[in-house]
Amino acid sequence: MSLITTAVSFDFNTMLVCLFIVNLFTVLFMLSYRSRYPEGSGLRIYITAKLIQLLIWALLLLEAAAELRGIRLPVMLLSLAGGAGEAFALLKLLGAYSGAVRRLYFWLAGLSGAGMLVLERLLPSAAPAGALAAAAGAAMIAYPVYLLCVKRKETPLQKLMGLLYSLVIIALLGQAVHLMLASGLNHLWVNSLLEGMFYISLYLLMFLGTAGYMLLTREHTYAELERVATYDELTGLLNRRAFVLRARPMIAAAAKGNQPFSFLLLDVDHFKHINDSFGHDTGDKVLWDFSRKIEEQLSSGDLFGRFGGEEFAVLLHRADEADSEELAERLRRCVLGAVIDDTLLPYTVSIGVITILSEKRISLNRLYRLTDAALYEAKQTGRNRVARTYEYSILADETVPSSL
Repeated sequence: MSLITTAVSFDFNTMLVCLFIVNLFTVLFMLSYRSRYPEGSGLRIYITAKLIQLLIWALLLLEAAAELRGIRLPVMLLSLAGGAGEAFALLKLLGAYSGAVRRLYFWLAGLSGAGMLVLERLLPSAAPAGALAAAAGAAMIAYPVYLLCVKRKETPLQKLMGLLYSLVIIALLGQAVHLMLASGLNHLWVNSLLEGMFYISLYLLMFLGTAGYMLLTREHTYAELERVATYDELTGLLNRRAFVLRARPMIAAAAKGNQPFSFLLLDVDHFKHINDSFGHDTGDKVLWDFSRKIEEQLSSGDLFGRFGGEEFAVLLHRADEADSEELAERLRRCVLGAVIDDTLLPYTVSIGVITILSEKRISLNRLYRLTDAALYEAKQTGRNRVARTYEYSILADETVPSSL
């Protein structure tokens, strides 16, 4: 039996060394990564949490090597700080970090820390305080796990991260139960084996969790880059490039199915005068107000994007001349009598329209030129009106410039 106990104790000490080394290289890797690819405060908090965890393993190694006393309580308090930091980093990454959440975690950490101090002073055994620390750690990552597994589940990676941290919660709760029942387990090797299994699970989950966090960070970065490349920053609409990329297959599908579609160009009248008279900030608010009102009138199958400045485009799926005429008039009227910052600031819009009924393909570039001519007519004949073009010659499979 003594041989088994010695072997388990040796494995436990070896596991502490492994945890320290892996955490050390993890921190070095993340610091190197951050120096080249700064990712914001979330990554800083995550690295800080890993530094705290590195200090924890160093203290436990020191305790095992030098047989020092009085280290367990600082380790448990540091574990609260490390757990809160890792939870904060995950919540920032998921966009769920707020002042209310921060206060809740501070209360949880404060009450848990106070409880551990009381238990350490009143009870001769450190097991109850350790059980409280493990339970508090599980509580701290419960909310991020809920977001990853239940509320969000946006990507397979997020689901996997949620499952990994669910295992962490199970391991922490298991450790809490083990510490509370440790006095009832008379076999020392059973205690050592259970504790060793706990640290092994931490070792595996620490490695996989860190790798998953870094991958999740990159995933969010790529998603943000895609958003910037796809949507207009001011209005949140599709930008010109994204509109074109989505419009091309819709036009091809309409031609293949011999379905009508309509293309509209919209231009806010006298927008330069609005900017000059009221300032660019008010001009931006006019564009935002305009985009929201137009968007409310469109169906889910329609495309709406900002082509640049005060010019916008709409592609109406399966809309013939009557449908597009009715919608264009509705769009023109919906922006009348606008109120910006609680002040009446009327503006109008001119609209050019074209409807395609042929089964032959027409390039978006040609659609733009023809509709722009109709828009020019609406401007020249007084603005605040809809003009339609009927003169077009459809050329199949025209070459489309890169911009359109």
